[in-house]
Amino acid sequence: MLWLAAHYPQWALQYFYYRNELEQSTAVLLYEPKSLLVLALDSQSEQAGVKLGMSLSTAQSLMPSAMLVEFDASMSQQASDWLCQWSYEFSARVVPLRCSLTDEDQKKTSKTKLDVDEFVPNTLLLEVSSMALIFNGIDKLIEQYRQRATALGLEVSLALAKTPLAAQLLACDISMRSQQAKLTAEVFSPNDYLNADKTLQLLNQLPIALLPLSDFLKQSLHDIGIKSFASLSALPDKDLGRRFGAKLLQLLAKISGRLPQPLSYFELEESYQQKLTLLHEVESMQGIVFPLGRMLKEMASYLQLRQVAIQKLKLSLIYRDNDRSQLDIVIHYPFAEHRSDSLLSLCRMQLERVTLYQPVVEMVIHVDKFVPIAVNHDSWFGQQKAAQGQRSEKALRLMALLEARLGKGKVKGLQATSAHLPEESWMATDLSVTAKRQQTLPEAASGSSALCAGACRPSWLLTTPELIAIENIELLKGPERLQTLWWQEPQISRDYYVASHYQGGLCWVFRDGNRFFLQGWFG
Repeated sequence: MLWLAAHYPQWALQYFYYRNELEQSTAVLLYEPKSLLVLALDSQSEQAGVKLGMSLSTAQSLMPSAMLVEFDASMSQQASDWLCQWSYEFSARVVPLRCSLTDEDQKKTSKTKLDVDEFVPNTLLLEVSSMALIFNGIDKLIEQYRQRATALGLEVSLALAKTPLAAQLLACDISMRSQQAKLTAEVFSPNDYLNADKTLQLLNQLPIALLPLSDFLKQSLHDIGIKSFASLSALPDKDLGRRFGAKLLQLLAKISGRLPQPLSYFELEESYQQKLTLLHEVESMQGIVFPLGRMLKEMASYLQLRQVAIQKLKLSLIYRDNDRSQLDIVIHYPFAEHRSDSLLSLCRMQLERVTLYQPVVEMVIHVDKFVPIAVNHDSWFGQQKAAQGQRSEKALRLMALLEARLGKGKVKGLQATSAHLPEESWMATDLSVTAKRQQTLPEAASGSSALCAGACRPSWLLTTPELIAIENIELLKGPERLQTLWWQEPQISRDYYVASHYQGGLCWVFRDGNRFFLQGWFG
Protein backbone atom coordinates (compact mmCIF):
# COMPACT_ATOMS: atom_id res chain seq x y z
CA MET A 1 0.00 0.00 0.00
CA LEU A 2 1.31 3.44 -0.96
CA TRP A 3 0.53 6.71 0.80
CA LEU A 4 0.79 10.20 -0.62
CA ALA A 5 1.39 12.90 1.98
CA ALA A 6 0.62 16.53 1.15
CA HIS A 7 2.23 19.04 3.50
CA TYR A 8 0.53 22.46 3.55
CA PRO A 9 2.60 24.84 5.71
CA GLN A 10 0.22 27.80 5.26
CA TRP A 11 -3.08 26.07 4.50
CA ALA A 12 -5.27 28.00 6.99
CA LEU A 13 -4.05 31.36 5.69
CA GLN A 14 -4.21 30.31 2.04
CA TYR A 15 -7.75 29.04 2.53
CA PHE A 16 -8.66 32.53 3.76
CA TYR A 17 -7.21 33.96 0.53
CA TYR A 18 -9.17 31.47 -1.56
CA ARG A 19 -12.50 31.87 0.23
CA ASN A 20 -12.43 35.68 0.05
CA GLU A 21 -10.83 35.82 -3.43
CA LEU A 22 -7.96 38.02 -2.23
CA GLU A 23 -4.97 38.90 -4.36
CA GLN A 24 -1.74 37.21 -3.35
CA SER A 25 -0.21 40.65 -2.90
CA THR A 26 -2.62 41.40 -0.03
CA ALA A 27 -0.86 41.43 3.35
CA VAL A 28 -2.69 39.31 5.94
CA LEU A 29 -1.87 38.56 9.59
CA LEU A 30 -3.63 35.67 11.32
CA TYR A 31 -3.60 36.16 15.10
CA GLU A 32 -4.76 34.37 18.24
CA PRO A 33 -7.61 36.37 19.84
CA LYS A 34 -6.67 35.71 23.50
CA SER A 35 -2.92 36.24 23.44
CA LEU A 36 -2.93 38.63 20.43
CA LEU A 37 0.09 36.84 18.97
CA VAL A 38 0.74 36.34 15.25
CA LEU A 39 0.02 32.75 14.17
CA ALA A 40 0.48 33.00 10.40
CA LEU A 41 1.62 35.67 7.98
CA ASP A 42 2.22 36.22 4.28
CA SER A 43 5.59 36.64 2.59
CA GLN A 44 5.19 40.41 2.28
CA SER A 45 4.74 40.80 6.04
CA GLU A 46 7.68 38.46 6.64
CA GLN A 47 9.92 40.65 4.48
CA ALA A 48 8.80 43.64 6.51
CA GLY A 49 10.19 41.97 9.67
CA VAL A 50 7.06 40.39 11.14
CA LYS A 51 7.76 37.06 12.88
CA LEU A 52 5.61 34.18 14.12
CA GLY A 53 4.73 34.64 17.80
CA MET A 54 5.21 38.42 17.62
CA SER A 55 2.66 40.58 19.41
CA LEU A 56 -0.05 42.01 17.22
CA SER A 57 0.77 45.61 18.13
CA THR A 58 4.41 45.18 17.11
CA ALA A 59 3.41 43.45 13.88
CA GLN A 60 1.03 46.30 13.05
CA SER A 61 3.78 48.86 13.57
CA LEU A 62 5.96 46.98 11.07
CA MET A 63 3.12 46.30 8.59
CA PRO A 64 0.33 48.85 9.15
CA SER A 65 -1.43 47.98 5.86
CA ALA A 66 -1.86 44.29 6.75
CA MET A 67 -5.36 42.85 7.10
CA LEU A 68 -5.93 41.43 10.59
CA VAL A 69 -7.80 38.11 10.76
CA GLU A 70 -8.85 36.49 14.01
CA PHE A 71 -8.17 32.75 14.14
CA ASP A 72 -10.84 30.44 15.54
CA ALA A 73 -11.46 26.70 15.58
CA SER A 74 -14.37 26.92 13.13
CA MET A 75 -12.14 28.51 10.52
CA SER A 76 -9.61 25.69 10.92
CA GLN A 77 -12.33 23.04 10.62
CA GLN A 78 -13.83 24.61 7.51
CA ALA A 79 -10.42 24.79 5.86
CA SER A 80 -9.70 21.15 6.76
CA ASP A 81 -13.06 19.99 5.38
CA TRP A 82 -12.44 21.95 2.19
CA LEU A 83 -9.01 20.35 1.67
CA CYS A 84 -10.38 16.87 2.34
CA GLN A 85 -13.38 17.42 0.09
CA TRP A 86 -11.49 18.22 -3.10
CA SER A 87 -8.74 15.70 -2.21
CA TYR A 88 -11.52 13.09 -2.02
CA GLU A 89 -11.65 13.26 -5.83
CA PHE A 90 -8.19 11.66 -5.93
CA SER A 91 -8.61 8.96 -3.28
CA ALA A 92 -11.41 7.26 -1.39
CA ARG A 93 -9.18 7.16 1.71
CA VAL A 94 -8.28 10.64 2.90
CA VAL A 95 -6.90 11.24 6.39
CA PRO A 96 -7.64 14.81 7.57
CA LEU A 97 -4.76 17.02 8.63
CA ARG A 98 -4.32 18.71 11.98
CA CYS A 99 -3.66 22.41 12.34
CA SER A 100 -0.28 23.27 13.86
CA LEU A 101 -1.73 26.56 15.11
CA THR A 102 -3.55 24.63 17.86
CA ASP A 103 -0.66 22.31 18.72
CA GLU A 104 0.59 24.48 21.55
CA ASP A 105 -2.57 23.81 23.57
CA GLN A 106 -2.19 20.08 22.98
CA LYS A 107 1.42 20.15 24.16
CA LYS A 108 0.43 21.92 27.36
CA THR A 109 -2.05 19.16 28.17
CA SER A 110 0.39 16.30 27.47
CA LYS A 111 0.54 13.78 30.31
CA THR A 112 4.28 13.04 30.42
CA LYS A 113 7.54 14.36 29.04
CA LEU A 114 7.99 11.13 27.06
CA ASP A 115 4.82 11.53 25.00
CA VAL A 116 5.02 11.05 21.23
CA ASP A 117 2.51 11.77 18.48
CA GLU A 118 1.45 9.70 15.47
CA PHE A 119 0.67 12.54 13.09
CA VAL A 120 2.68 15.35 11.58
CA PRO A 121 0.82 18.71 11.69
CA ASN A 122 -0.37 20.39 8.48
CA THR A 123 -0.06 17.16 6.49
CA LEU A 124 -2.88 15.45 4.60
CA LEU A 125 -2.74 11.74 3.76
CA LEU A 126 -4.13 9.94 0.71
CA GLU A 127 -4.01 6.22 -0.02
CA VAL A 128 -3.10 6.10 -3.74
CA SER A 129 -2.14 2.52 -4.61
CA SER A 130 -5.78 1.56 -5.21
CA MET A 131 -6.26 4.57 -7.52
CA ALA A 132 -3.43 3.82 -9.95
CA LEU A 133 -5.66 2.24 -12.60
CA ILE A 134 -8.19 5.07 -12.49
CA PHE A 135 -5.56 7.76 -13.10
CA ASN A 136 -3.47 5.61 -15.45
CA GLY A 137 -0.57 5.52 -13.02
CA ILE A 138 0.38 7.02 -9.67
CA ASP A 139 2.69 9.54 -11.34
CA LYS A 140 -0.22 11.09 -13.23
CA LEU A 141 -2.35 11.12 -10.10
CA ILE A 142 0.37 13.01 -8.23
CA GLU A 143 0.82 15.48 -11.07
CA GLN A 144 -2.92 16.17 -11.31
CA TYR A 145 -3.12 16.61 -7.54
CA ARG A 146 -0.22 19.08 -7.59
CA GLN A 147 -1.82 21.06 -10.42
CA ARG A 148 -5.14 21.20 -8.58
CA ALA A 149 -3.51 22.48 -5.38
CA THR A 150 -1.54 25.12 -7.30
CA ALA A 151 -4.68 26.27 -9.13
CA LEU A 152 -6.34 26.82 -5.75
CA GLY A 153 -3.44 28.98 -4.58
CA LEU A 154 -2.01 26.40 -2.18
CA GLU A 155 1.67 25.81 -1.42
CA VAL A 156 2.19 22.05 -1.13
CA SER A 157 5.03 19.55 -0.71
CA LEU A 158 4.36 15.94 -1.75
CA ALA A 159 6.02 12.70 -0.68
CA LEU A 160 5.28 9.03 -1.36
CA ALA A 161 5.97 6.15 1.04
CA LYS A 162 4.71 2.71 2.06
CA THR A 163 3.63 3.78 5.56
CA PRO A 164 1.52 6.82 6.57
CA LEU A 165 4.03 8.19 9.08
CA ALA A 166 6.97 7.86 6.73
CA ALA A 167 5.09 9.75 4.00
CA GLN A 168 4.14 12.53 6.43
CA LEU A 169 7.68 12.94 7.72
CA LEU A 170 9.17 13.05 4.23
CA ALA A 171 6.58 15.60 3.07
CA CYS A 172 7.50 17.80 6.03
CA ASP A 173 11.20 17.26 5.29
CA ILE A 174 10.93 18.32 1.65
CA SER A 175 9.03 21.44 2.71
CA MET A 176 11.83 22.36 5.12
CA ARG A 177 14.53 21.63 2.55
CA SER A 178 12.73 23.77 -0.03
CA GLN A 179 12.79 26.74 2.34
CA GLN A 180 16.47 26.18 3.10
CA ALA A 181 17.30 25.87 -0.60
CA LYS A 182 15.90 29.36 -1.20
CA LEU A 183 18.30 30.78 1.40
CA THR A 184 21.44 28.65 0.97
CA ALA A 185 21.14 27.46 -2.66
CA GLU A 186 21.18 23.87 -1.40
CA VAL A 187 20.79 21.30 -4.17
CA PHE A 188 18.38 18.41 -3.65
CA SER A 189 16.04 16.36 -5.85
CA PRO A 190 12.31 16.70 -5.01
CA ASN A 191 11.51 13.77 -7.32
CA ASP A 192 13.34 11.40 -4.96
CA TYR A 193 10.55 11.96 -2.43
CA LEU A 194 8.05 10.53 -4.92
CA ASN A 195 9.99 7.26 -5.26
CA ALA A 196 8.85 4.76 -2.63
CA ASP A 197 12.04 2.72 -3.12
CA LYS A 198 14.12 5.58 -1.70
CA THR A 199 12.04 5.99 1.45
CA LEU A 200 14.56 4.37 3.81
CA GLN A 201 17.44 6.38 2.37
CA LEU A 202 15.57 9.65 2.82
CA LEU A 203 14.36 8.72 6.31
CA ASN A 204 17.91 8.08 7.47
CA GLN A 205 18.77 11.70 6.61
CA LEU A 206 15.75 13.01 8.51
CA PRO A 207 16.68 15.30 11.44
CA ILE A 208 15.35 14.44 14.88
CA ALA A 209 13.69 17.88 15.06
CA LEU A 210 11.06 16.76 12.51
CA LEU A 211 9.95 13.70 14.46
CA PRO A 212 6.62 14.12 16.35
CA LEU A 213 8.28 13.96 19.77
CA SER A 214 7.93 16.09 22.88
CA ASP A 215 10.47 18.87 23.40
CA PHE A 216 11.92 16.94 26.33
CA LEU A 217 12.55 13.85 24.17
CA LYS A 218 14.13 15.88 21.38
CA GLN A 219 16.47 17.62 23.78
CA SER A 220 17.36 14.35 25.54
CA LEU A 221 18.24 12.68 22.23
CA HIS A 222 20.24 15.70 21.15
CA ASP A 223 22.21 15.65 24.41
CA ILE A 224 23.44 12.10 23.75
CA GLY A 225 24.42 12.94 20.16
CA ILE A 226 21.36 11.57 18.35
CA LYS A 227 20.64 14.09 15.58
CA SER A 228 19.18 11.98 12.73
CA PHE A 229 16.68 9.19 12.25
CA ALA A 230 19.49 6.84 11.16
CA SER A 231 21.39 7.26 14.42
CA LEU A 232 18.18 6.80 16.42
CA SER A 233 17.23 3.61 14.57
CA ALA A 234 20.71 2.18 15.14
CA LEU A 235 20.27 2.12 18.92
CA PRO A 236 19.20 -1.20 20.51
CA ASP A 237 15.46 -1.36 21.09
CA LYS A 238 15.89 -2.69 24.61
CA ASP A 239 18.10 0.17 25.77
CA LEU A 240 16.05 2.75 23.88
CA GLY A 241 12.79 1.56 25.43
CA ARG A 242 14.20 1.38 28.95
CA ARG A 243 15.50 4.94 28.80
CA PHE A 244 12.87 6.77 26.72
CA GLY A 245 9.74 4.62 27.04
CA ALA A 246 7.78 2.15 24.93
CA LYS A 247 5.95 4.87 23.00
CA LEU A 248 9.12 5.86 21.18
CA LEU A 249 9.69 2.23 20.13
CA GLN A 250 6.11 2.02 18.86
CA LEU A 251 6.60 5.23 16.86
CA LEU A 252 9.71 3.84 15.16
CA ALA A 253 7.91 0.58 14.40
CA LYS A 254 5.00 2.44 12.78
CA ILE A 255 7.38 4.52 10.67
CA SER A 256 9.09 1.39 9.37
CA GLY A 257 5.86 -0.58 8.98
CA ARG A 258 6.52 -3.21 11.63
CA LEU A 259 3.40 -2.03 13.47
CA PRO A 260 0.14 -0.91 11.82
CA GLN A 261 -1.09 2.64 12.35
CA PRO A 262 -4.84 3.10 13.02
CA LEU A 263 -6.29 5.88 10.86
CA SER A 264 -9.57 7.78 10.77
CA TYR A 265 -10.70 8.61 7.26
CA PHE A 266 -12.61 11.62 6.05
CA GLU A 267 -16.30 11.03 5.34
CA LEU A 268 -18.70 13.35 3.58
CA GLU A 269 -21.36 14.64 5.95
CA GLU A 270 -25.00 13.66 5.38
CA SER A 271 -25.99 17.31 5.70
CA TYR A 272 -24.16 20.31 4.30
CA GLN A 273 -23.39 23.61 6.02
CA GLN A 274 -20.98 26.35 5.06
CA LYS A 275 -20.32 29.62 6.88
CA LEU A 276 -18.60 32.73 5.57
CA THR A 277 -17.60 35.79 7.59
CA LEU A 278 -17.61 38.78 5.25
CA LEU A 279 -14.59 41.05 5.14
CA HIS A 280 -16.83 44.12 4.90
CA GLU A 281 -20.39 44.87 5.89
CA VAL A 282 -22.77 44.33 2.98
CA GLU A 283 -25.81 46.56 2.67
CA SER A 284 -27.25 45.45 -0.70
CA MET A 285 -28.37 42.11 -2.05
CA GLN A 286 -26.00 42.52 -5.00
CA GLY A 287 -23.11 42.40 -2.55
CA ILE A 288 -24.47 39.12 -1.19
CA VAL A 289 -24.57 37.45 -4.60
CA PHE A 290 -20.84 37.78 -5.27
CA PRO A 291 -19.51 35.80 -2.24
CA LEU A 292 -22.49 33.47 -2.49
CA GLY A 293 -21.27 32.34 -5.91
CA ARG A 294 -18.04 30.97 -4.41
CA MET A 295 -19.96 29.21 -1.65
CA LEU A 296 -22.32 27.56 -4.15
CA LYS A 297 -19.36 26.50 -6.29
CA GLU A 298 -17.90 24.62 -3.32
CA MET A 299 -21.27 23.07 -2.57
CA ALA A 300 -21.60 21.95 -6.20
CA SER A 301 -18.32 20.06 -5.81
CA TYR A 302 -19.73 18.37 -2.70
CA LEU A 303 -22.93 17.42 -4.57
CA GLN A 304 -20.90 15.99 -7.44
CA LEU A 305 -18.87 13.80 -5.07
CA ARG A 306 -22.03 12.39 -3.49
CA GLN A 307 -23.93 12.24 -6.81
CA VAL A 308 -26.90 14.08 -5.33
CA ALA A 309 -28.88 17.23 -6.04
CA ILE A 310 -30.94 19.64 -3.94
CA GLN A 311 -34.49 20.96 -4.16
CA LYS A 312 -34.27 23.40 -1.26
CA LEU A 313 -31.47 25.52 0.19
CA LYS A 314 -31.58 27.59 3.38
CA LEU A 315 -29.57 30.81 3.30
CA SER A 316 -29.11 32.63 6.61
CA LEU A 317 -27.89 36.23 6.66
CA ILE A 318 -26.57 37.42 10.03
CA TYR A 319 -27.01 41.13 10.65
CA ARG A 320 -24.44 43.38 12.24
CA ASP A 321 -26.55 44.09 15.34
CA ASN A 322 -27.30 41.07 17.48
CA ASP A 323 -30.61 42.50 18.69
CA ARG A 324 -32.16 41.83 15.28
CA SER A 325 -32.76 38.17 14.40
CA GLN A 326 -31.02 36.71 11.38
CA LEU A 327 -32.74 36.66 8.01
CA ASP A 328 -33.51 33.09 6.88
CA ILE A 329 -34.28 32.67 3.17
CA VAL A 330 -35.40 29.37 1.62
CA ILE A 331 -34.29 28.99 -2.01
CA HIS A 332 -36.32 26.50 -4.05
CA TYR A 333 -34.99 24.39 -6.93
CA PRO A 334 -38.03 22.54 -8.31
CA PHE A 335 -36.02 20.27 -10.64
CA ALA A 336 -33.31 19.09 -8.22
CA GLU A 337 -30.29 21.19 -9.27
CA HIS A 338 -26.62 20.36 -8.66
CA ARG A 339 -24.65 22.57 -11.11
CA SER A 340 -23.01 25.69 -9.69
CA ASP A 341 -24.12 28.06 -12.48
CA SER A 342 -27.77 27.00 -12.23
CA LEU A 343 -27.65 27.08 -8.43
CA LEU A 344 -26.46 30.69 -8.54
CA SER A 345 -28.76 31.94 -11.34
CA LEU A 346 -31.93 30.63 -9.68
CA CYS A 347 -30.76 31.87 -6.29
CA ARG A 348 -30.04 35.36 -7.63
CA MET A 349 -33.55 35.70 -9.10
CA GLN A 350 -35.20 34.69 -5.85
CA LEU A 351 -33.00 37.05 -3.81
CA GLU A 352 -34.11 40.03 -5.91
CA ARG A 353 -37.40 40.06 -3.98
CA VAL A 354 -35.63 40.18 -0.57
CA THR A 355 -34.94 43.40 1.35
CA LEU A 356 -32.04 43.80 3.79
CA TYR A 357 -32.88 45.73 6.96
CA GLN A 358 -29.31 46.03 8.30
CA PRO A 359 -25.76 45.44 7.05
CA VAL A 360 -24.87 41.74 6.82
CA VAL A 361 -21.63 40.44 8.36
CA GLU A 362 -21.99 36.64 7.99
CA MET A 363 -23.62 34.17 5.61
CA VAL A 364 -24.54 30.53 6.21
CA ILE A 365 -25.94 28.03 3.70
CA HIS A 366 -27.49 24.80 4.93
CA VAL A 367 -28.96 21.74 3.18
CA ASP A 368 -30.27 18.72 5.06
CA LYS A 369 -32.14 16.84 2.34
CA PHE A 370 -30.81 15.53 -0.97
CA VAL A 371 -32.21 13.65 -3.95
CA PRO A 372 -30.34 11.52 -6.54
CA ILE A 373 -29.10 13.26 -9.66
CA ALA A 374 -31.55 12.53 -12.49
CA VAL A 375 -30.05 10.52 -15.37
CA ASN A 376 -31.03 11.57 -18.89
CA HIS A 377 -32.05 8.20 -20.32
CA ASP A 378 -32.84 9.69 -23.73
CA SER A 379 -29.15 10.02 -24.57
CA TRP A 380 -28.77 6.22 -24.54
CA PHE A 381 -30.83 5.74 -27.70
CA GLY A 382 -29.07 7.59 -30.45
CA GLN A 383 -28.75 11.14 -31.73
CA GLN A 384 -32.47 11.80 -32.18
CA LYS A 385 -33.29 10.69 -28.64
CA ALA A 386 -30.35 12.72 -27.30
CA ALA A 387 -31.71 15.85 -28.99
CA GLN A 388 -35.09 15.22 -27.39
CA GLY A 389 -33.38 14.89 -24.00
CA GLN A 390 -31.60 18.23 -24.51
CA ARG A 391 -34.88 19.94 -25.43
CA SER A 392 -36.47 18.44 -22.33
CA GLU A 393 -33.64 19.73 -20.13
CA LYS A 394 -33.93 23.23 -21.62
CA ALA A 395 -37.66 23.19 -20.96
CA LEU A 396 -37.12 22.21 -17.34
CA ARG A 397 -34.56 24.96 -16.81
CA LEU A 398 -36.92 27.50 -18.39
CA MET A 399 -39.71 26.49 -16.01
CA ALA A 400 -37.31 26.71 -13.08
CA LEU A 401 -36.29 30.24 -14.14
CA LEU A 402 -39.93 31.26 -14.45
CA GLU A 403 -40.71 30.03 -10.95
CA ALA A 404 -37.63 31.76 -9.55
CA ARG A 405 -38.73 35.01 -11.20
CA LEU A 406 -42.46 34.83 -10.39
CA GLY A 407 -42.33 33.04 -7.04
CA LYS A 408 -42.97 29.55 -5.68
CA GLY A 409 -46.33 28.12 -6.76
CA LYS A 410 -46.86 30.62 -9.58
CA VAL A 411 -45.83 28.19 -12.35
CA LYS A 412 -47.78 24.96 -12.72
CA GLY A 413 -47.39 21.76 -14.65
CA LEU A 414 -50.09 19.64 -16.26
CA GLN A 415 -51.01 16.08 -15.36
CA ALA A 416 -53.56 13.71 -16.89
CA THR A 417 -56.37 12.38 -14.69
CA SER A 418 -58.67 9.38 -15.04
CA ALA A 419 -61.68 11.19 -16.51
CA HIS A 420 -63.40 10.71 -19.86
CA LEU A 421 -64.52 14.29 -20.50
CA PRO A 422 -61.70 16.51 -21.88
CA GLU A 423 -62.33 19.40 -19.47
CA GLU A 424 -61.92 17.01 -16.53
CA SER A 425 -59.02 14.92 -17.88
CA TRP A 426 -56.22 17.22 -16.66
CA MET A 427 -55.15 19.04 -13.53
CA ALA A 428 -52.55 21.65 -12.56
CA THR A 429 -49.65 20.36 -10.45
CA ASP A 430 -46.61 21.81 -8.72
CA LEU A 431 -43.32 21.78 -10.60
CA SER A 432 -41.90 19.27 -8.11
CA VAL A 433 -44.49 16.72 -9.35
CA THR A 434 -43.55 17.55 -12.94
CA ALA A 435 -39.89 16.98 -12.08
CA LYS A 436 -40.61 13.49 -10.71
CA ARG A 437 -42.44 12.54 -13.89
CA GLN A 438 -39.53 13.81 -16.02
CA GLN A 439 -37.10 11.63 -14.08
CA THR A 440 -39.01 8.43 -14.86
CA LEU A 441 -38.42 6.36 -17.97
CA PRO A 442 -40.36 7.50 -21.05
CA GLU A 443 -42.19 4.19 -21.21
CA ALA A 444 -43.35 4.45 -17.60
CA ALA A 445 -44.41 8.06 -18.00
CA SER A 446 -46.43 7.41 -21.14
CA GLY A 447 -48.04 4.32 -19.64
CA SER A 448 -49.26 6.20 -16.60
CA SER A 449 -50.68 9.22 -18.42
CA ALA A 450 -52.12 7.82 -21.65
CA LEU A 451 -55.75 7.02 -20.92
CA CYS A 452 -56.65 5.79 -24.37
CA ALA A 453 -53.99 4.05 -26.44
CA GLY A 454 -53.99 5.41 -30.00
CA ALA A 455 -56.41 8.25 -29.16
CA CYS A 456 -55.92 11.48 -31.09
CA ARG A 457 -56.02 14.44 -28.73
CA PRO A 458 -55.31 18.15 -29.37
CA SER A 459 -52.58 20.01 -27.50
CA TRP A 460 -54.80 23.09 -26.95
CA LEU A 461 -58.17 22.73 -25.24
CA LEU A 462 -60.56 25.66 -24.94
CA THR A 463 -61.62 26.61 -21.43
CA THR A 464 -65.26 26.49 -22.53
CA PRO A 465 -66.46 24.75 -25.72
CA GLU A 466 -67.61 27.23 -28.37
CA LEU A 467 -70.49 26.83 -30.79
CA ILE A 468 -69.31 26.38 -34.39
CA ALA A 469 -71.27 26.20 -37.64
CA ILE A 470 -71.13 22.92 -39.51
CA GLU A 471 -70.48 24.87 -42.72
CA ASN A 472 -67.11 26.05 -41.33
CA ILE A 473 -65.67 22.57 -40.80
CA GLU A 474 -65.17 19.32 -42.67
CA LEU A 475 -65.35 16.16 -40.57
CA LEU A 476 -62.31 13.94 -41.23
CA LYS A 477 -62.31 11.28 -38.51
CA GLY A 478 -64.89 10.00 -36.02
CA PRO A 479 -67.13 9.74 -34.29
CA GLU A 480 -65.54 8.81 -30.93
CA ARG A 481 -68.10 8.68 -28.13
CA LEU A 482 -67.11 10.04 -24.72
CA GLN A 483 -69.62 9.94 -21.89
CA THR A 484 -69.80 10.06 -18.14
CA LEU A 485 -70.17 6.91 -16.08
CA TRP A 486 -73.66 5.66 -15.25
CA TRP A 487 -73.54 6.81 -11.64
CA GLN A 488 -72.31 10.32 -12.40
CA GLU A 489 -74.53 13.36 -12.66
CA PRO A 490 -75.27 15.08 -14.94
CA GLN A 491 -75.27 12.44 -17.65
CA ILE A 492 -73.23 13.66 -20.66
CA SER A 493 -72.70 11.86 -23.97
CA ARG A 494 -70.70 13.40 -26.81
CA ASP A 495 -69.52 12.27 -30.24
CA TYR A 496 -66.09 13.75 -31.05
CA TYR A 497 -64.65 14.31 -34.54
CA VAL A 498 -61.33 15.45 -35.96
CA ALA A 499 -62.23 18.21 -38.42
CA SER A 500 -60.58 20.59 -40.85
CA HIS A 501 -61.44 24.29 -40.41
CA TYR A 502 -62.21 26.38 -43.47
CA GLN A 503 -59.55 28.95 -42.44
CA GLY A 504 -56.92 26.21 -42.05
CA GLY A 505 -55.84 23.95 -39.24
CA LEU A 506 -57.18 20.84 -37.58
CA CYS A 507 -59.66 21.13 -34.75
CA TRP A 508 -61.48 18.82 -32.35
CA VAL A 509 -65.26 19.17 -32.28
CA PHE A 510 -68.15 17.28 -30.75
CA ARG A 511 -71.85 17.00 -31.61
CA ASP A 512 -74.56 17.76 -29.10
CA GLY A 513 -77.94 17.14 -30.69
CA ASN A 514 -77.93 19.03 -34.01
CA ARG A 515 -75.23 21.49 -32.98
CA PHE A 516 -71.43 21.26 -33.14
CA PHE A 517 -69.04 22.69 -30.54
CA LEU A 518 -65.33 23.46 -30.86
CA GLN A 519 -63.35 21.73 -28.05
CA GLY A 520 -59.71 22.37 -29.07
CA TRP A 521 -57.03 22.80 -31.71
CA PHE A 522 -54.25 20.50 -32.87
CA GLY A 523 -50.79 22.08 -32.89
